[in-house]
Amino acid sequence: MSRPANVAAIRAHLLGSNTLVGGVDRFVKTTPPGPGSGRVRLDDGDPVLAGYSIPAGRGVRLMHVGTYEASGIGTSCYHADLAILENLLSHMVLLSGEWVVCDMVAGTDAFSNSLHAQFDLIVMVVEPTPESAAVAVRYRDLAVAAGVGDGVVFVANKVADAADRQWLRQALGTPALTELGALDGLRRARQQGRTPVPNDLPDLAPLDPIVDAARNSPLDGDRRAGLLRELHLRLAEEDWVRAAHGDVTGQFSPAGA
Repeated sequence: MSRPANVAAIRAHLLGSNTLVGGVDRFVKTTPPGPGSGRVRLDDGDPVLAGYSIPAGRGVRLMHVGTYEASGIGTSCYHADLAILENLLSHMVLLSGEWVVCDMVAGTDAFSNSLHAQFDLIVMVVEPTPESAAVAVRYRDLAVAAGVGDGVVFVANKVADAADRQWLRQALGTPALTELGALDGLRRARQQGRTPVPNDLPDLAPLDPIVDAARNSPLDGDRRAGLLRELHLRLAEEDWVRAAHGDVTGQFSPAGA
């Protein structure tokens, strides 16, 4: 989705007839929806899903944000690729029972943009190693500073025994929401390049707490909207944004939508 031509086409759909934005070239990563904006819906007839996703069975569709291209070696920044994902999430409309799951790279990249304020729940998958635990703790600390600390949970992964469990609890300073052992079937499916089937994942019960936590998230829509507005206005003050896109502070409707 992050190839320039795709970004332009997607943003043209998101722009719709919203005159507050001022044109596709004035879209920034935090541009909010407004009157007349095009939306993204989890429907086969949605033009964004139809053009930029593939079906994966059971009503699931997959989208690929993008990565470095050969033409961008030495000059491009991966964070710029994430901007189109931010736009999609902020312009997405979900119905009851619909889910969007974003698999992000390990690390704290979500704090270089608005992604940390876009989700009902942020799941940090942590292995019982010092390196993994250190990344998770750093992420939690930044989430607290960003105002979304209560929306972060830890999931322990590849837990082999009680010693792993105890070590992780001590390293994180809190018990994990749930834990997973080594899933041999899942690993084999990935090695073989095929989609996992139920027999590859014999016990999905450990995932139930994640679903429950997302459904009962403290990061409701109004709270996230406030955070996104704050981030947009902060970004609008950056010199490079003003130079490239002009004054984008007026992209919010008078009612703050």
